[in-house]
Amino acid sequence: MEINIEKELQSLKSDYNTFKAELDKQETLNERFFKSLKKRPALAVGKEIKDRMWLDVLTVFMVTIICINTGWPLLFGVLVSLWALVDLGVSLWVSRKLGMDHLLNDDVRTVTGKIAGYRKFYNVSLMASIIPLVAMLTYIFMHLYALTDDPDTIRFITVSGIVFIVLGIAITLVRYKKHVEKCNELLEQFDEC
Repeated sequence: MEINIEKELQSLKSDYNTFKAELDKQETLNERFFKSLKKRPALAVGKEIKDRMWLDVLTVFMVTIICINTGWPLLFGVLVSLWALVDLGVSLWVSRKLGMDHLLNDDVRTVTGKIAGYRKFYNVSLMASIIPLVAMLTYIFMHLYALTDDPDTIRFITVSGIVFIVLGIAITLVRYKKHVEKCNELLEQFDEC
């Protein structure tokens, strides 16, 4: 009888070890699955800041080409390029400070703090860019109006300007809405942890 009990104990121990190994394997799979779910919005937020930096670089390049080829004042190109370079520098600094490339490697509290910090940066930079944007648009319209005396051309410039400004505002609002959704989605995932 002692032999049977010992065999059963060994059998139970073997079953327990097999069950524990399967449970560990399942926990690892679940952890990978949940990390991949969290990674999508985190990648979107990281991609957003990288896209912003690339647009800043592209702005400097395009404004320089436009000023050289169309005869626009070089001062205008320098000021717009300076604005883009300041935005690029601040975006790079915020990205590194918040560690956006390694967002999911920290604990929940740190990650939510980083996301909230990035959302605050995005809102502040959006508001801060309104003044240079209004100044730039005013200068563009004043310069174009100074080039012509024809009422039809002035009307065309005005209508075109209004259409493109409305289009720019609509694109900015759509991008802002997507940004807020991605940040909120990521925060909700970490609130559930």
